[in-house]
Amino acid sequence: MSKPSFEFSKVAHRLIDRWNDSRYMIAYGGSSSSKSISILQLLTIYALTNSRKRVTISAESLPVLKKTVFPDWKDVVMKDLFQHEAFNKTEMTYKFPNGSRFQFIPADDDARWHGLRQDITYFDELFYIKRKIYDQADIRTKDKMISSFNPVAPFWVQDVFEDDSTYVDHSTYKDNPFVSESIIKALEKRIKTDVNFYNVYVKGEFGSLEGLVFTQGVHWSVTKEFPNDSGRSIYGLDFGFSVDPAALVEVVFEDGQLWIREKLYTRNMTNQDIVGKMDKEWEIVADSAEPKSIEEIRRAGFNIHPSRKGKDSINNGIQLMKQFKINIDIDSTNVIKEFRNYKWEENKQGIKLPKPVDTDNHAIDAIRYACDRHFNRKNVFFI
Repeated sequence: MSKPSFEFSKVAHRLIDRWNDSRYMIAYGGSSSSKSISILQLLTIYALTNSRKRVTISAESLPVLKKTVFPDWKDVVMKDLFQHEAFNKTEMTYKFPNGSRFQFIPADDDARWHGLRQDITYFDELFYIKRKIYDQADIRTKDKMISSFNPVAPFWVQDVFEDDSTYVDHSTYKDNPFVSESIIKALEKRIKTDVNFYNVYVKGEFGSLEGLVFTQGVHWSVTKEFPNDSGRSIYGLDFGFSVDPAALVEVVFEDGQLWIREKLYTRNMTNQDIVGKMDKEWEIVADSAEPKSIEEIRRAGFNIHPSRKGKDSINNGIQLMKQFKINIDIDSTNVIKEFRNYKWEENKQGIKLPKPVDTDNHAIDAIRYACDRHFNRKNVFFI
């Protein structure tokens, strides 16, 4: 296996400069600043140039590891260097030719960490990691503790900032020469509607959880359980293509609760691609703004209906959803991300406005459509 030749961002160069004199390395800042990719690059070089080293890479859950962190490492960092025979899919481990090993372990259970030993531990999106799991890893990590996160709000990491052996790196998209112009424009546009988002994801500054439409632990929670389908499922569909993803979400109504499971969340999907992900037995309700797409899918033999529109439809739908305890399947990582970022608009003075920001809402819109289909038989709400 040949050694990779990486193009480094400014973040990677700064981490390299402080590699030898820091036990704790924390990279935080805005979106698309290259924090995670830079760290994964350095960990790969470390594993390739040091024999029989063990590197533990962790995120808040196994689905997040499988859908974001591992693909970033495999497809963006390793690329053609990735050897499929070296990867144990069951154990989520990768063995390098020199005996070094990556192990991808979720941070959802502190008992999982009691017997672990490693040379380096890396936590992606540390904001969502419990302090007791970080501490468990710390006492079982020989060389270096590395973390990255978007500064959604102040949290316990600031205690680690104060350690003399900590290097803290702050970055924004301006530290990443490889970020696309379209991403920059999308980030910059948010200053008009969401000051907190701009501060956190563009400027990389610590923000606030205030202004969220749905609060985790109050309005919704993540679950590993999901009720068996006994005809209670309704599927919401929000169309998208190159810029916005198509979002297809299963919603089950049971005992005053909503159970939500992501079925599709992908860009560049034609209607033909979408129907390939659906079953003709499903009851589907889709965004009425695309009547041509709905009719095309209906003619293909699917039980699909347009969503209803009305005055204050979005806010009415949000209030309807808040009447339920919302349970989101743990594998539905895009739905979870939307619920964590869906916020009320703010003006330039930071004053909340009575309408949500029109982003981070594709799956949420699909859920609203399904809720309306459930209740429209009673003529309760227009959503």
